[in-house]
Amino acid sequence: MMPETANYQHAALWLIGPDVRGLLNMGSQYVFERGGNIDKDIADKFGEKAVIFMSITAKPADIKRMDQDKETLRQKTGCGVIFQPMKEPTVPPEYQPDLHGFDVVTEDQSGLLAEMTGLVNAHKMLLVGHTGERRILPGPRPVVQSGQKYIVMLPRDFEAMAFTRELELLVKKYKGSIKMPLRNVPGLLWWW
Repeated sequence: MMPETANYQHAALWLIGPDVRGLLNMGSQYVFERGGNIDKDIADKFGEKAVIFMSITAKPADIKRMDQDKETLRQKTGCGVIFQPMKEPTVPPEYQPDLHGFDVVTEDQSGLLAEMTGLVNAHKMLLVGHTGERRILPGPRPVVQSGQKYIVMLPRDFEAMAFTRELELLVKKYKGSIKMPLRNVPGLLWWW
């Protein structure tokens, strides 16, 4: 159970640079040694470059120390370092305060992401987070699939049935399935 939120602050840390062995470990050690907890992390490689993202929770004094010490991490890793302390999350007045999410897996085709985000936009949802991954399923006739996770805030007036029907049609068009229908998801707004 998380302690009183008034005693804690959130921050985001990005490392962007050469992909070296132990990079994620160096970032996590940096956070740990300064009293922080990593709520979520994402690490990926693009050619010879790496991108690491960490969502951090710590006491305000520890967040301040991490921000002041970021040059140390830059020198140790050889990466560009972006450290962003967060203020309290705000919910726009026209949106519901809870986060919602849905996951789909479809055949990967040009225009898929544009159509999915267009559907989200048409229903006036606020896109808070998106993760997409393209993979090839082996077999006699390999299939290229796209897995997509969406985290959204819903407008106060939202018709879930209409959105679900349109999502089902769109997923069917791309020969896919809905792995998780639109539902409330636990998690901090900071994560997304």
